[in-house]
Amino acid sequence: MPPNRVGKRAAVACQACNQRKVRCTVTLSGPPCVNCSIDGVSCVVLSRKRRRNSDLIPSVSTGGSKMAEDEAATASSQEPRPRLSTTTSPRQSPRVEKQSSVTRHGLDRSPPATDCTSGPSPEDVHLPPIVTENRPATTMLEYPLPSLAAITSATQCLSDFSDNAQDSSAFAETLDEVDDPVNGVPFYPGKSATLRNLAPHQPRFPTLYHFFVPMPSIESMQPEDVDYLRSKGVFSLPPQHIRETLIRAYFHHVHPFAPILAANDFIPKYEKGQVSLLLLWSMFLASASFVEDSLLCDDFYVSQLALKRAAYQRAKALYDADYEKDKITLIQSVFLMGHWYTSTEDRTGPWHWNGIAISLSQTIGLHRRPMLAPRASRQIPIFWRRLWWSIYCRETWLSLGQGRPMRLFLDDSDMPMPGQEDVQVLAAEASADVGHQYLPAELETLFEIWLCYVKVTKVLGTILSTNYTAKGTKPSRTDLEQSENEIRACFCLLPESASRGRVVSSHVYQFRLFFQTSIIVLYRPFIFDTPHELPENQQGSWRSFASQKALIAASEAIGAVNSMMAENLIGLCHTITVLALIPPMQIHLLESTSMKPMASQMGKHNLALCMLAMGELRKSYISADAAFKLFERARGKIEKAIVLEQTPYTPLEVPPTGEGWEGDCEGYAIATPTLFTDLLAPFSNPVSDNGLGMLHTDTWLDIQNMERTWSIDRFGLS
Repeated sequence: MPPNRVGKRAAVACQACNQRKVRCTVTLSGPPCVNCSIDGVSCVVLSRKRRRNSDLIPSVSTGGSKMAEDEAATASSQEPRPRLSTTTSPRQSPRVEKQSSVTRHGLDRSPPATDCTSGPSPEDVHLPPIVTENRPATTMLEYPLPSLAAITSATQCLSDFSDNAQDSSAFAETLDEVDDPVNGVPFYPGKSATLRNLAPHQPRFPTLYHFFVPMPSIESMQPEDVDYLRSKGVFSLPPQHIRETLIRAYFHHVHPFAPILAANDFIPKYEKGQVSLLLLWSMFLASASFVEDSLLCDDFYVSQLALKRAAYQRAKALYDADYEKDKITLIQSVFLMGHWYTSTEDRTGPWHWNGIAISLSQTIGLHRRPMLAPRASRQIPIFWRRLWWSIYCRETWLSLGQGRPMRLFLDDSDMPMPGQEDVQVLAAEASADVGHQYLPAELETLFEIWLCYVKVTKVLGTILSTNYTAKGTKPSRTDLEQSENEIRACFCLLPESASRGRVVSSHVYQFRLFFQTSIIVLYRPFIFDTPHELPENQQGSWRSFASQKALIAASEAIGAVNSMMAENLIGLCHTITVLALIPPMQIHLLESTSMKPMASQMGKHNLALCMLAMGELRKSYISADAAFKLFERARGKIEKAIVLEQTPYTPLEVPPTGEGWEGDCEGYAIATPTLFTDLLAPFSNPVSDNGLGMLHTDTWLDIQNMERTWSIDRFGLS
């Protein structure tokens, strides 16, 4: 959420919550609301007032008491959530505070018997929630929700306002003169020319792309939907010490790599229990890879993957139920849900979720330069461009790893790239008092590394959208040299630090891997092809040149991987690192087929190091497990083919897969067209070359039959 965002008052509230000026959950769960259930009082739903525009919620009153300010500050999103208000009544008695403190430690699960004028403290309600019955306090914590019978009995009472909870006036609101960036939600009507034709007298339309319109009324959830979410466990959170560890891991490892949250806005809301459940489970999913298994096994989950699977299932259930209404929160959540990968047949994998993030981002205009009203916070554009470029970076690497066309083009976006202003804003989060518990001390250095990563990814995206398209034209030699210079310029911007911790070291090594992989991707198509308008007498030497460029970059990439293994940092790698490791492994697998013993041995040795690292990543990422099995199968096919080729007339026993891989051997003189062309896919402008069949352009890594033999030395790679 953008900083300084104040939520709106709910459309409907019960009489008790309305008098106490606290958020009421009656629109979500029906009477009795959670507050009345805890207090043991009757829940009387107030009738809905008639308004001229019934589909809009009025703004929160800014004048009056301190209680109104507190109530406005409690709403991090505009939808009612299955949780209690954080506003504490000024008449709360010491007896209630004492009883609530016992409840926080799981010693008393019964709600305090108080009158309607007294309310629980924020800590009673949110951190941690009440422990469920018949379950130890060290397993799962659950939000207190009314029973299904109580929800069912209230269905008819809610029908009068749930039918009206629709919004169709957002376009009309943009024609008004009033923009409310504090209480409104972002809305992007498209090109300003459309509005300019409707209202030519409005001078602001040529300059404004984004508008803030009132948040529509929230449609109440059906009782069966609430019961379904409860059965899926979405209201049952991990124990508090695991939650704290996951949030800290998120801001140490995920946030510097993709700063899609405003830490100074999120952390206070998290400590008060005001964070969206969908966003919270998505964050648990992304950060679970950086938590020790021993911590999880002591409580509930058997491994990181078990926790990630549980978090993903709960987040997906909330998403499918349309639980979250705020689009910024939705974008953040689905972006993080893309960290889950099950199999190549999974239709809701990273590619799916990043596509949803792209679509939602474009609906609110994140791809356009923020042109906001003067009253809008200056931090909103900074926050938006961090979110947008994080989505772009992930789209680029997913496109590379899965061999699919990019769905984002820089020509369609004028959102400026992040710069030093972003680093200053993000570094200020770590210096604030609220960030000491969760944020790393080297946050400024980490974000400078992130800026280098974004710049490299931008060049990589340009390479993929020009060199790897189905109908694209070949780049010239000058174009390739310019792209390489742009990539290498990013490496020069990498911050230098005399002493750096584990987190910074892991990010530096991963950036080195991304940097070298981009060089490989630039020259990889020209191992078999030549640039545009290259003289025929120079084509052979150019292929040798491109092969050497790719081989050197692959060796440098393995150096970064070797450093991470030596410093025990492999466990801190991100999901994108798995994709970035594939191109160097392809080159070294190709190198291992050389007829020259030294080149062949180096290829096998470097590939073995990659397999060792990928094997460690299998503990955290299913995609790493898929890549490991694929290259293991490729290695076995090569060795089997070598034995059969060397003994064409005398059948010999085929050695087991991987046996003798790192031992002494003669050079490999064989390979397969389908194996290596697919490992090096996608290519633009496929070509035939004697033993080479048509190169595939739509697969990631696909190992097929071994049909013909050819020597890698023909291409000058050895």
